[in-house]
Amino acid sequence: MSAPAVFEEPALRRPRIVRWFAERPRIADVLVILACAAPASAVLLLEPPTHAWLGWLCVGATALALWRRRQYPLVVLLVVMAFAALNPISAQTMSPGQLETFFTVYTLAAQRRMRTAILGALAGAVVVLAFSGLAVLFGIRDGFPASLLNFTAVIAIALGVAVRASRARREAITTMIEMREERARSAERTRIAAEMHDVVAHSITVMVALAGGAEAGWQKHPERARRALEQLGDVGARALEEMQRTLQVLHEGDEKLTEDLAHSGHNVPELAELVAEFREAGLPVTLAEDPELPSDPALRTTIYRVVRESLTNTLRHATGTSFVEVKVVRDADDVVATVTDNGRQDPARETAGSRLGLQAMRERAAAFGGTLEAGPLLATPASPGGGWRVCARLKVKEGP
Repeated sequence: MSAPAVFEEPALRRPRIVRWFAERPRIADVLVILACAAPASAVLLLEPPTHAWLGWLCVGATALALWRRRQYPLVVLLVVMAFAALNPISAQTMSPGQLETFFTVYTLAAQRRMRTAILGALAGAVVVLAFSGLAVLFGIRDGFPASLLNFTAVIAIALGVAVRASRARREAITTMIEMREERARSAERTRIAAEMHDVVAHSITVMVALAGGAEAGWQKHPERARRALEQLGDVGARALEEMQRTLQVLHEGDEKLTEDLAHSGHNVPELAELVAEFREAGLPVTLAEDPELPSDPALRTTIYRVVRESLTNTLRHATGTSFVEVKVVRDADDVVATVTDNGRQDPARETAGSRLGLQAMRERAAAFGGTLEAGPLLATPASPGGGWRVCARLKVKEGP
């Protein structure tokens, strides 16, 4: 089976031949060695100089040094320049080892700072001068090279600096992409945690309340107990379905399911159905809903989630609740969803929850440029327990 194609960002794309050699660096090293050794070997075979044995020695030593040019670019540059100056065939050229100079200086410039590359090229010229002097001293050549600094070194430095800059840019872009993907994964984990909290906290709380109501009314009100048990089964089935959807997103990363969860406004029940469900669970809820609410599915989903989380918390934590009001109205460019109750907070019913519900509601409101306020109310003669109020103000996003 062929390997799957790897997607590459447009900003990171390189020519195919460049990618091919980048994935096979040793092939490039062999080609560099051949490019430097082949011309010198041809000269030694066709027109062997007086000290041909030294020429072959210099060609072999240069090839071995070039094999390690990636690991030790500066050392290899100096070694190659020394053997180029000693090679007898360099006596016939104006500047010894032009190809060797190009490849070694380029490697140094591509891996080190430009200042290091320039100093390395100058040091290579000094090495050429010194070893040319030795060659003259031992009669290997008649005089010094006409030029110690050749133009190929300047071209090699320019190309090496450009390649190094391109590599740094690619690394910066890759790091940025990885950070962006990590932030996306973190946001997705947070969103899935909020969705799971919504499903589990709401459904289990309602199921517990329905089960308690059915048990309490089994003798006196068997019909109501039967309806409560039926409702209990429906809530459990919906909870299981929602948990499976959310866990499937977490497990498979299905983009379609993710989109369905993020934009599920058409799939959530109406607020009237939600309120009726909590009434069945024993919560005295009333609903006042503005008929002129925007039709934005995401906005309606957010309102539904905020109201459901608020009613779940009332059912779970409050006692002596005789009044719960859900009000959703349009206020200029905002939609305001308020859930108010007159229950008392029972310390015995407090749990060491993760408080993800309140945080999730704030994040949902912030996604619409809005705010969420939640807190206890002051006690009054009509409501000695004080109560609790949640108010979410959401900005209406105008259509195109």
